[in-house]
Amino acid sequence: MKTKEDLTVKQRAVYEYIRSRIEGDHCPPTVREIADHFNIRSPKGASDHLAMLERKGWITRTAGLSRGIQLADDEEKGIPILGKAAAGHPILAQENPLGYLNFAQLFGLQDRFSVQISGDSMENAGIHDQDYVIVQRGSDFRDGDIVLAMIDGESTVKRIFKEDNSRYRLQPESDRHLPLYVESNQPDFQILGSIVGVVRRY
Repeated sequence: MKTKEDLTVKQRAVYEYIRSRIEGDHCPPTVREIADHFNIRSPKGASDHLAMLERKGWITRTAGLSRGIQLADDEEKGIPILGKAAAGHPILAQENPLGYLNFAQLFGLQDRFSVQISGDSMENAGIHDQDYVIVQRGSDFRDGDIVLAMIDGESTVKRIFKEDNSRYRLQPESDRHLPLYVESNQPDFQILGSIVGVVRRY
């Protein structure tokens, strides 16, 4: 995190107002609201204070969002969630902060780790090449779970089914790939964990 520089009395007041709004309303103020609160004649005057707060390392701002102010201390919380978007019918998009997207909070840290996917064998399950999957460490699974398995020193992500007492089927989610069959007592076979989440960067 960037080292913070000392603030003037007025800059400190603006910062504390922003903090109080975020903590109290779960929503940062707009530039206009800051100007009105401090009787600043124009939004530009308030913007100048914000520019100094940002330069001194106390806040960050997202260009193009009227409520795009974030406290620098809050960056560790994750990415701000600024509302909901309908995947069905169109809705009016509004900036309505709902909290922060933090992968540790979303998936937990206890016995969790991540690996990056290479290949397209699970594409029909929504897991694509270069995606990251979040794995719950452990060998327990339910029939049909997507797991991270190790076979002969190579790791793979597949949906697992117990064929009988002695064999597992590792089923891909793609018509271009064939299932893998492994014996339950196969010495080079190990289930490392179950997939609990997918992260994709466009």
